Amino acid sequence: MKPSSAGFHTGRDARNAGGFNRWMLAAAIAYVAATAALRWRAALPAISPALQWLLVGTALLFAVEATRRYVLYLRQADELLRRIQLEALGLGFAAGAVVALLYPLFELLGAPALGGRGIAVVLLLAWAAGSWLAARRYSGGT
Repeated sequence: MKPSSAGFHTGRDARNAGGFNRWMLAAAIAYVAATAALRWRAALPAISPALQWLLVGTALLFAVEATRRYVLYLRQADELLRRIQLEALGLGFAAGAVVALLYPLFELLGAPALGGRGIAVVLLLAWAAGSWLAARRYSGGT
């Protein structure tokens, strides 16, 4: 059996999770577009400052809507699904905090700079791993 919190979803949970996932995908695409526009703005003079602000603002609005959808998903989920997500968020936050606090020390020792995006990736991957582990635990796996 493949552990997944999707196996714990009701129809409403699946719709809420789908809404969150769609907005997160839109936010990720907008983020990549804004990053590319800002990185290559000198080489692409057609990208006006107003368009740059619009791209960044769009990424922000999409991320805010994704956050709102995730909160809705959690509020309408049953206790078990909420517990799975809480454990996943806890692991993601803890891993992100550890990396954010300790990796700068490794940078001082000569490790390559990680930056905020790297910390966000660690946080998101730990959140996904936490979701998988908690779903596995509550689905009867060890």
